[in-house]
Amino acid sequence: MKRITLIFGLVIFLLGMSFAQGPMVQRWRERVLEFKKVRLLEILKLDEQNSVKFLNKYTKFSRDMDEIEFERGKIIDEMEIKLRKGDKETYDKLIQGLVELNKREYNLRLNFYEELKQILTEQQIAQVIVFERNFRREFMETVREMQRERMRRRF
Repeated sequence: MKRITLIFGLVIFLLGMSFAQGPMVQRWRERVLEFKKVRLLEILKLDEQNSVKFLNKYTKFSRDMDEIEFERGKIIDEMEIKLRKGDKETYDKLIQGLVELNKREYNLRLNFYEELKQILTEQQIAQVIVFERNFRREFMETVREMQRERMRRRF
């Protein structure tokens, strides 16, 4: 049942993504986030008041994590360009930027889990952590499977 729900969500996501570029990237991120939040609420079985508190914190956390990932991508892209050009310049500034982002990410996660302690039990927090890891794995596996299927149809 979980797999069917995940595949259904992924299909909706991929259909939306296939119709446009640019701004659609942000929309598909929002769709995936909404799907994740629904699945998390199903797992956690929270009352209405705690659901609202959890969703507010989770949405902010997810957006902050996306921002960090975006900044990380920009830094690594800049590194890659320098490497391709054969620059002999120091890469220390870029590396320090990555280190700072990693620190920000660590502090963001730490604060998020501390905030969750006010709403969720330890078991529910563990469920969130495990869900995050498994969702990412299943999502990537489903995307790969769909790509393989497309390739089979082409040949």
